[in-house]
Amino acid sequence: MFNGLWTVDFISTINRYGKGVLVLSDGRLLGGDHGFYYSGTYIVKGNNIQATISVIQYDENIVSVFGNITHFQLTIDGEINEYQFSAVGTIANNPQVKIKVVGTKREDL
Repeated sequence: MFNGLWTVDFISTINRYGKGVLVLSDGRLLGGDHGFYYSGTYIVKGNNIQATISVIQYDENIVSVFGNITHFQLTIDGEINEYQFSAVGTIANNPQVKIKVVGTKREDL
């Protein structure tokens, strides 16, 4: 039900915006944007989604929504249905800085 191609919009608590794409497939998450790629895992229980995601810079000219960070571990927690999710995430070593992520499913796998 959740496996598919998703687009995501995100904003950090330091007011930086971004957009990207994700593929969710049986607990695995892969994706990216114009400067970073994402790799991780997720679990859905009922309408709750939790994910742990490594975010790694591949274009050194692009600054992260968290500022000048080139690689970080993001943990997100939120609500999901078949077509959308909304979640809040934190960086493992900097939990006071948060990110709001909204995803929209575009295609089934």
